[in-house]
Amino acid sequence: MSENSVARSHTAGRWTAAWLEALTGEGGAVLPAGVDLPALAKRLAKPTASGLEDPGRAAAAGQTIAGLLAGARLSSPEVLRRVVLLLGTRGPELAPDAPATAIAVLQSEVVDRLASAARDTLLDQQEAIHQASLTSLLDAERALFASEARFRAVFAEAAIGIGIAALDGQFLHVNHAMEDMLGYSVDEFRTRRLGDFVHPDDAADVADGFAELLAGALDAFRSEKRYRHRKGHPIWTRLTLSLIRANDGTPSFQLVMMEDVTAHHQLTEDLRHAATHDSLTGLPNRDQFLTRLDAALAAPSSERVVGVCFVDIDGFKMVNDTWGQLVGDQVLVEVAERFAPVAAAAGAVLARLAGDEFVALTTGDSPDHDPAKLGEALLAALDPPMAVAPGELVTVRASAGVVSLPSAHASAQDLLRAADLALHSAKEEGRGRVVTHDADRTQRQITRFGVAMSLPGLVERQELAIAYQPMVRLTDGRLHGMEALLRWPHPRLGPLPPELFVGVAEESSAIIAIGRWVLDQACRDLVVQGWPLVSVNVSVRQLYSAGFVDDVARILDETGVAPDRLRLEVTETVILHGEHPGPLDALAAIADLGVGIVMDDFGTGYSNLAALRQLPLTELKLAGSFVDVLGRRPLDPMDTHFLTTIVDLAHAMGLIVTAEGIETTEQDQQIRTIGCDVAQGWLYGQPRLLD
Repeated sequence: MSENSVARSHTAGRWTAAWLEALTGEGGAVLPAGVDLPALAKRLAKPTASGLEDPGRAAAAGQTIAGLLAGARLSSPEVLRRVVLLLGTRGPELAPDAPATAIAVLQSEVVDRLASAARDTLLDQQEAIHQASLTSLLDAERALFASEARFRAVFAEAAIGIGIAALDGQFLHVNHAMEDMLGYSVDEFRTRRLGDFVHPDDAADVADGFAELLAGALDAFRSEKRYRHRKGHPIWTRLTLSLIRANDGTPSFQLVMMEDVTAHHQLTEDLRHAATHDSLTGLPNRDQFLTRLDAALAAPSSERVVGVCFVDIDGFKMVNDTWGQLVGDQVLVEVAERFAPVAAAAGAVLARLAGDEFVALTTGDSPDHDPAKLGEALLAALDPPMAVAPGELVTVRASAGVVSLPSAHASAQDLLRAADLALHSAKEEGRGRVVTHDADRTQRQITRFGVAMSLPGLVERQELAIAYQPMVRLTDGRLHGMEALLRWPHPRLGPLPPELFVGVAEESSAIIAIGRWVLDQACRDLVVQGWPLVSVNVSVRQLYSAGFVDDVARILDETGVAPDRLRLEVTETVILHGEHPGPLDALAAIADLGVGIVMDDFGTGYSNLAALRQLPLTELKLAGSFVDVLGRRPLDPMDTHFLTTIVDLAHAMGLIVTAEGIETTEQDQQIRTIGCDVAQGWLYGQPRLLD
C-alpha cells in the first residue's frame, strides 16, 4: 500500500470515529431504530475528508453528507447542531491544512440540505393534511364534524406556524406556533393581513408571488423572507402560500405556513462573513478587497479615479520578538481600530491583506481626489503610543505606498503592483512616510526586480563580460595597469550599468560567484595581454565569505599570475565593519600572499587617513568628486592645499596615489601639481571589452 493510501486510510478512520462520537455522544444517540451506525459513520467519513482536502469539492461533499444523513432519517435540529459542531471544532483539528472556506462551505451545504430535507418533508405532510382538512371545511355539512378533532389537533400542535387567511390576506385563524413566532395573539392576527407583517424590503416579492398564485401560474408560492416581530426585530422565515379551492376550483382561502429559520440564516451569514473577513481584526480580507476593487473598476468613467493605499507596519517583527505573538495580535487589532474611522471618513474600504499589511480602496470623481492624503491620515493615526501591557507602551510607525488611476485606464493588477512598488520605495527611503506611485521610478524598480530574478545562474549562462580601463603613470606616461570593470549585456534588457545590478547582487549571495568569476577571468586576461598588473573590485560581502582567501590563492596558482601583479580594490565601507574581524583578517591574509590592496573612492565615506592604518594598503584612489573640485574656476587655493596634504600623508604611509575620472588636460595638470602618481579616466582611455 502506498504512503498516500495509508494516509487516506488513517484520515478516514479518524473521521469515522469522530462521526460515531458525534451521533452517540452527549445527550445520547440520535439514530432511529434499525440504522447501522458504524456503517453510516464509515460512509460519512470519506466525503468529509474529501471536502476538507479540496475547497472545490466541499460543496459536493456537503451534499453527499446531507444525503446520507437524510436517508437515515437524521434531519432533526439536534442532528444539525451536532453536525455543525463536529465540522467546526474537529475540522481544524483533524484537517489542519484545510482552508477556512472549505470548512465554511461544507457546514453551510450540509445545514442547507438537511434543513431543506426536513422542511420539505414536514411541509408536504402538513400541506397534505390541511388540504384535506380545509377542503372538508368547505363542505361542513358532510365532513366537518368527522374531521374536526383530528384537524384541530394537527393545526394546534404543529411545530411550524400555520394560518388560514381570506383571499385578501385577512387572517381568520392561526395556531400557537404562529403566535409565538411573531408575538401576536390570535385576536390580533384577525385584525391584520399577511402583508402587514412582511418586511418592507421584501413586500414586493411576496405580493408578486401571491398574484401569480391567484392567476393560476403557481400551485404554491414558497420564499425565504423577513417578517417583523411585534417587538420590531426581523425574523427570517420560509413561507409557503397555497390556495384552498372549492369543488369547482374556485379559490376560497389561503393556507399560510411559516418556519422560523432565523438561526439558520444567521449561521449562514456568520459562515459567509468568516469567509470574507479577517478573523483577528474583523476587517474585509484579501478576497473581499479584490472583489470590491474589481467592482470599482467594472464601471469605467472618464472622471472616476480609483486609488489604492498599501500600509505596512515598520519593524513589526520587533514587536512580536519583544512582547510575543499575543501582544503582536493586540497591536494589529489596535491598528485596525485606529485605521477604521479614518478610512470611513474618507469613504474608503479598509482591509487587512495579511500579517501587518493593510490596504484602503478609494474612489472619487473630483480632480482633488487624493489617496495620498488618506495615507498621511492613516499614518498619523498611529502617533499616540499603544498600551500593550500594564505600564508598557509601544509606538508603532508605518509606511504607505499610494497609487491612483482613472478607472477607464486601470486594471486591478496594475493598481496593486504600482501600490506595492510605491510601498517598497517608502521602505527604502527611510520608512515612516507615504510615497506616491511614479511611473519612472516604478519602471526602475521593475527593472531592478527583473535583474534580481535573473541573477541566479548568471555565471553559468556566461552572460557577463569585463571592460578594461587603463591606469597611467604620471611620471613617464607608461601603463601602470588595467582596472577590470564588470559589465552585463543582458539578453532582454540590454547592457546594464554596474550600479543597476552590482548592488542587487551584493544583497544576495550572487556576488560571491560573480566576484569569483571576475577575479579568475581578469587573471587569465592578464596573462594573455601581458599588462603590468590588473585591478579587481571586491565587495565587503566577498570578504565575509569563508572561502574567499582560498579562491584568490587558487586562482593565482591556476593562472600562474604573480601575486604582486594583482590588485584588489575595496571601499571605505570596510572600515565600518572594523568591529567584525572577518573582512580585515581576509585582507591581511591576501596581503600576506603578496597581493596589493587598493582603497577605492577615498573621501566618499566615513574614513580618514588614520583609520586607513589598520588596513594593509598598497595604493589609494582619490574619489572622482575631488577631481571635480580641481575643475572649478576660479580654483580655490584651499582645495589645492587640502588635496596636496592628503597626497603627502598617503605618500608618508608608503601608498601610491591614483586620481580617477580625469577627462581634461587641465585636470591632468592639476593632479600632477598636487603630486598624484597614477591617473585614470577618459583622457587616457575609455573602458573597452577585449576582442
